[in-house]
Amino acid sequence: MPDDTTSTSSSAAAPAAQDMLSRLKSSLKKITIEDDDVAEELYRVEGDLLLDEDQLEIYAQQREALEKERSLQKERAALGAGDVAPQEGRSSLVGVTSNGKLVRWKPGLVLTYCVLKNTFSSTERYEKAVAGMKQATWAWENTCGITFQHKSELDNSNGTANPGTLFTVREIDAGGQFIAAAFFPNDPKNRRRVLIDPSYFDQNLSFDPVGVLRHELGHVLGFRHEHIRSQAPPRTVPATPPPRPRRTIVQGEQRRSPTHAPAIAK
Repeated sequence: MPDDTTSTSSSAAAPAAQDMLSRLKSSLKKITIEDDDVAEELYRVEGDLLLDEDQLEIYAQQREALEKERSLQKERAALGAGDVAPQEGRSSLVGVTSNGKLVRWKPGLVLTYCVLKNTFSSTERYEKAVAGMKQATWAWENTCGITFQHKSELDNSNGTANPGTLFTVREIDAGGQFIAAAFFPNDPKNRRRVLIDPSYFDQNLSFDPVGVLRHELGHVLGFRHEHIRSQAPPRTVPATPPPRPRRTIVQGEQRRSPTHAPAIAK
């Protein structure tokens, strides 16, 4: 986690952002995630993002700023001074930032993971998760040169605690609140996990299961949902997998990224 990551206290937030925060807290669903003897209650936003209180406050400030920008865009359009349309073919992936810098893993870091077999309700589900992760990580490796490594020797570890990998993959009954959920590079180390709801294994699932995991690994690599850009239409995005990533997506995202060096996650 970057050393320069900070959180803003509620008392320092602008009134408009405080109002947004209150609205979010009253409307968002919560989910409790248990790791062995520790339970944490998180807010679910955008379908598959899990935020604690501090993260939700920052999210509210971002949402308020985004709504203000969209309002200004409408006013400019009404006056005949609309914004320049995004270049056709430009990537729709948006990077996570910390203090104005893109958050990325340290160059050359191997992203290790294990699939905690004891958390899955059946061997069949465990094997499907292993196979899905293999395909999903392969897709990203062939897109942007990142390296994942499945430490299968740790799959039989007891409990839900991380046995020594960058992140874990496990089944959790979220009551169908999401199909799967992951984390961003600057999330706390104890929250570095890919969570899979039983709905993922439904034979009638309307999404490609491997695509769902590709989508979640996009968050692991530091990509946010496209609609947080001011040029994108306002909407709440469920855990819908994007099309299979192409190298141009990553290059496009880099072209419109901040010019300063990225914040490095550890």
